[in-house]
Amino acid sequence: MHCPDAIESITTPSSDQYRQIVESAVDYAIVSCDLQGRVTSWNKGAFKLFGWTGDDIVGQSVERLFTPADVTAGVAARHRRTALAEGRALDDRWHMRKDGSRFWGSGEWMLLRGDDDETTGFVKIVRDRTEERREAAGRRQLSLDLRFLARASEELLQLCDYQVTLDKVARLSVPDFSDWCVVDILEPGNLLHRVATAHADPRRLERALAPQRRYRPDPHSTFDVWEVLRTGQARLVEEMTPELRERITCDPDRLATLRAMKLRSWIIAPLVAHGQAFGALTFAISESPRRYNRDDLALALDLTRRAAVAIENAKLLRALRESDQAKDVFMATLAHELRNPLAPIWNGLSIIQRVPRDRQRVAQVAGMIERQVGQLTRLVDDLLDISRIGAGKIDLKKEPASLVCIINAAVEMSRPQIEAAHHQLSLSFPDESVEILADPARMAQVFANLLINAAKYTRRGGSITVRAETQPTQVVVRVRDNGTGIAPDMLGRVFGLYAQASHPDERRQGGLGIGLSLVEGLVRLHGGTVEVRSPGLDQGSEFIVALPRLEPSDRPAVAEMPTECAVAGGAARRILVVDDNLDAAGSVADLLALYGNEVDVAHDGTGAVEHTCSFRPDVVLLDIGLPDISGYEAARRIRKLAGVRQPTLIALTGWGQQQDKDQSMAAGFDQHWTKPVDPARLLALTSRQGV
Repeated sequence: MHCPDAIESITTPSSDQYRQIVESAVDYAIVSCDLQGRVTSWNKGAFKLFGWTGDDIVGQSVERLFTPADVTAGVAARHRRTALAEGRALDDRWHMRKDGSRFWGSGEWMLLRGDDDETTGFVKIVRDRTEERREAAGRRQLSLDLRFLARASEELLQLCDYQVTLDKVARLSVPDFSDWCVVDILEPGNLLHRVATAHADPRRLERALAPQRRYRPDPHSTFDVWEVLRTGQARLVEEMTPELRERITCDPDRLATLRAMKLRSWIIAPLVAHGQAFGALTFAISESPRRYNRDDLALALDLTRRAAVAIENAKLLRALRESDQAKDVFMATLAHELRNPLAPIWNGLSIIQRVPRDRQRVAQVAGMIERQVGQLTRLVDDLLDISRIGAGKIDLKKEPASLVCIINAAVEMSRPQIEAAHHQLSLSFPDESVEILADPARMAQVFANLLINAAKYTRRGGSITVRAETQPTQVVVRVRDNGTGIAPDMLGRVFGLYAQASHPDERRQGGLGIGLSLVEGLVRLHGGTVEVRSPGLDQGSEFIVALPRLEPSDRPAVAEMPTECAVAGGAARRILVVDDNLDAAGSVADLLALYGNEVDVAHDGTGAVEHTCSFRPDVVLLDIGLPDISGYEAARRIRKLAGVRQPTLIALTGWGQQQDKDQSMAAGFDQHWTKPVDPARLLALTSRQGV
């Protein structure tokens, strides 16, 4: 009920009952006016609610209590007409106080009658219901917000494509929450890209985008996306004022652009993953009468958190797809790279079979087979090195090493590729002697990979330069070519695994795409850095390796290294070869027998134990993967044989990870050799110093 029941029985403003009610009412306003709408009485409740005293308002138009819009619309006169026709008129609306502020007044108009029951005026009763209205509006808005967030979550959960997700995130808040929304994402190199924009009126989207393209976010601003990315805190601007515009920028053109955009209120919220801001959502009001407040900020943050999860999920799915695609390309390329050396090996063997007595031809073919086997071995070694680096298990043999010697070794390793393409290679070294603490073989591998990469991606007859220079604390080596260059979008990915052409058909000179990844890993393990620069496609590229410089005080004590065991023609040895691969076992046995050794062969683990008892070998070359029991179990059984002189046990296997070596040692092996083994190492078994 809007007013006390007692007032409904009042018939005259001069009655004692009326005066008592009016004077006692302090929680609501009771205002009397004549038929023309001039105020005739004003109680204490009215003073408390509106701020005017009776002297201020009596005799004035009752319209002073209404908003300008309601005055223009003639609301007060309309309510008086309704009251005359129906006896009363409900009146819930915004009212004005003396200080210009507004409140939501809930009340009604009723008639005042004289003793002759003739209408003499009106009574307007008003109570402040602003807080109740705000709470009710809040409940309604909360319900709308929850429905909005629920819908947003449902739609975001259904997305998997990265760009589609970004576009959906931009559109979710339009037009229910914002007039337009912008998604900015940080890309590698600290570059901010505006990846999606949505506007309440799609026809006006292009007009909204034009000023954004003209003026990108200022990295030094304290009012835009960059500030939010730096601080990780959201920014709320409740009302854009001329003073605020001038604080944002002093540039006249930019000010004109801000005015043209008609920004009235906005929120910028950070997109955060793993505690790090990777982008931001901007919600803006331009045409709507709405203004953002703290409640809207909470809603924006909630929506942004959900959007960040969706974007990260889409990014992960994209990465998985790219990884799957890269693996497919890698497997196809690996098959291609394996077939390349296998084909000439097969052809060479066919030639030897047909002309076994042509010594010159056989020697040529043998040399070719040796080169191709070396290529296969390097291929497998690179793959294993990548795995070891990723697992942190690569073994570096660091020593003081001359940088010049390392680079010269790399040049020799890469010379066939450079000379085959008729490239011109130039080297430049410092006048002073330069040493680094490094594994010489591994660092030569680094620079050889860079030189081979330069040779591969430089057109025939190109130029490659290697320039080494010293700095106070480091040595810098630059490998530059005038080749095909690198596209800007690939610069940040060239050191990634398999980061090469997208399809094997596009690869003009082969390769697995692991060389640069191997370079980055090895340089990092040496405490250095490697970076790449390229102006763009067909403009060449430059790889820059920086390594710590070795100072005299840093020189470690170096133990004398044992010399390599030469192949000696000592007394024949008894050697047992165990391998389930008949060709592998037979070829090793034949090679050892050619040098005067007594050789026996077994093809399973049980046979290895039995032949050890009967043959009494000096050395057992024992494969791990055997058909009955593993080589590990066979080694353990051999070590338990009673009455048998224990042989030297060598694991000869394709498994070469550190855990494989550890398992070999635990099983009783003396050494662990990874296939394929250099024939010289096998022949060293002929000497008793060779194991």
